[in-house]
Amino acid sequence: MAKKSLSITISTSKEEIWNVLSEFDQIYLWAENVDHSCFHSEQKTGVGTTRRIQQGPNVVLETITCWEEPVNLSYQIEGLPPVFKKVTNSWKLFDEGLKTRVELSVHIVPIRPPAEIAARILSRFFSRLNKQMLTGLKNQVEQTPTDDKEKHASP
Repeated sequence: MAKKSLSITISTSKEEIWNVLSEFDQIYLWAENVDHSCFHSEQKTGVGTTRRIQQGPNVVLETITCWEEPVNLSYQIEGLPPVFKKVTNSWKLFDEGLKTRVELSVHIVPIRPPAEIAARILSRFFSRLNKQMLTGLKNQVEQTPTDDKEKHASP
């Protein structure tokens, strides 16, 4: 298994951050590396909710596997090469006085041990994507200007 974790401190409460994360289909508004997102399930909150993400020509489905309001949101990512048994992103929120530390971790389980090298490479790729998402979340919550997101408007 490969795991990479990153964190950032945001100047607001975990409830404010949770409000953004829990609008699961709206990630395109603040994640610079997401071109489009929408619900892929009738369910809109909680475990089992699925969204469709498009990043350029790549499309994945993300299904919530853990929903612990307002501290933990995890989702399994489907649509990656079949050498990966399971890929999960996990958001965890920690109180730090008037601020919140947000940790984003990717866990990658290869289908067989020889794919462990590919899992480590993919974890580095996800680390870059996750760093962009953490920065985008911080900008969204703290209302720091970001790229023009109108081009990313969901139809």
